[in-house]
Amino acid sequence: MTTPENEQRRLEKSDRYAKLSRLKLWEAQQELNRGDTVQASEKAYGAVSAAAKAYGERRGWNHYNHHRVGLIIEQLREEWQEPFLNNAYGAVKALHDNFFEHELATVAVQDHIDLAKALVARLEEIRQAEPRPLPSESLNREQRRRLTLLMQPPQKAQLPIEDLPAVEDLPQDDLPPEE
Repeated sequence: MTTPENEQRRLEKSDRYAKLSRLKLWEAQQELNRGDTVQASEKAYGAVSAAAKAYGERRGWNHYNHHRVGLIIEQLREEWQEPFLNNAYGAVKALHDNFFEHELATVAVQDHIDLAKALVARLEEIRQAEPRPLPSESLNREQRRRLTLLMQPPQKAQLPIEDLPAVEDLPQDDLPPEE
């Protein structure tokens, strides 16, 4: 059962994840400007992950691992009928791989960061809009499986978010303007 307090906390957490997403995008560009493609890659992937978590938190979905972040993207792709979401996320995951493999050239990392920026912007637009749930009677097996995983309550160890700074504690002057 959702109480007003739970709903308010979810919205606050969602806002914190969205703000962290913007911060990570900014950090990714700064790292790339310094020539560190590896750190830039991971920051950009983290930005997209945080944006997906912001949406998941708003919906009350379990978003506490990489797999579930991908499930959120898949679900949004279907709800909004936007292949861009899956395609962009697939490309951005190459940045996460680059953190470990160091394979992408600087220009490729910049291209992927630009794609991450577009994906984060779109995820934020979707987060601000009313959800578009799929009718339960028309869900196929894969859609039911995905929603079941997203609706599972997080494990107790996943619940605290004290490691996330409060929104007001994030640097304000250095962040890009909200769009």
